[in-house]
This record gives sequence, structure tokens and C-alpha cells, in this order.
Amino acid sequence: MADNKKTGGLAGVTAGQTHLCTVGKEGAGLTYRGYDIYDLADNASFEEVAYLLLYGKLPTRTELDAYIETIKSKRGLPQDLATVLEMIPKDAHPMDVLRTGVSFLGNIEPEGDFSNQAHIADRLLACLPSMMVYWHRFHTDGVRIETATDDDSIAGHFLHMLHDKPPPALHEKSLSTTLILYAEHEFNAS
Repeated sequence: MADNKKTGGLAGVTAGQTHLCTVGKEGAGLTYRGYDIYDLADNASFEEVAYLLLYGKLPTRTELDAYIETIKSKRGLPQDLATVLEMIPKDAHPMDVLRTGVSFLGNIEPEGDFSNQAHIADRLLACLPSMMVYWHRFHTDGVRIETATDDDSIAGHFLHMLHDKPPPALHEKSLSTTLILYAEHEFNAS
């Protein structure tokens, strides 16, 4: 009988412990808080998955509706942040744009202490798409867009700002699924 135990390299080495994501455990390739990624991608919205990752459980319908309203209320960008985004060169890397935007936002909306972490996470989920698309549209189209849309999903919000109109359902679902697949980066190299 062959011994199937892996040896060598980092086999058997624990890098850390997490409750958020597992890779290759529980009979699945990837799970978020115990939920198979395929089930989440097929049946959940990105907002449900964000809630799951941040708050430890899938939301009820009432909790999800309230969460969506919270995210929608936090999408707008302060004028000073919009000015900073306009100053970033048009050929900057998008991750550099977001890093600068988040750093500046932290200066004008200080985090305070650790008890504010949920509020900060919600604010970032809401306004990162606004930062990216505002910067892109300013440099590509020469326009200053309104970043507070009434779209229920972050994917819909992003695509609405990008194209100046609500997106087709298929496009919104495709982006939402993509966001789910990239949502967790604790130990997973999504």
C-alpha cells in the first residue's frame, strides 16, 4: 500500500489559521466560511458574500436589504478626494490610484479606533468603485461623474458609472460573479 502523505517543501507546515477561506479542504477546492465557492458564485450576490466574509454569516433578506442600503449611502466621494483623483496621472496603474485614494480618504475620514472596522470596510466597499471609475472617466472622457447611483449591486454601480446607464442584467451578473471569485485574499491567491 502506497503512502500518500506529501513530504518535502512546506508539506505539513501551517502558515496560519483562518475562518474565512480554505483551499482544498472540506471536499471543495475553495470555500468562504465553509460555503463552496461554486454555490456562492451560482446562488449569491457579491453583497451577500461580502456580508458573509465581514460579518461571519450569510445575511437574512432583511439584513441584506439593510446592508445594500448602507453600501448605497456610502458611495459618494468627498470633493477633496475627487480633486486628488483628478491630479493622479492618466497613465497611473489602477492599484496606485486606489492606494492613493484610500490613503487620502483615511486623512479626511479618519478611522478612529478598531471598533470602527465594520464601518470602514463598508465605506471602502462602497467607494472603491467610485474612486476607480471617477478617475478613469475624468482622464478618459474629460467628465466629472456623479458617483452616488441607486443601483442595488456594487457591480451595477460600477458599470452604471462606467457607461452612464444601468447595465444589462447579464453584464451585472458577470461582474458580480467575478467579484465573488476575487473577494477573499487572506491566504487564498484567488
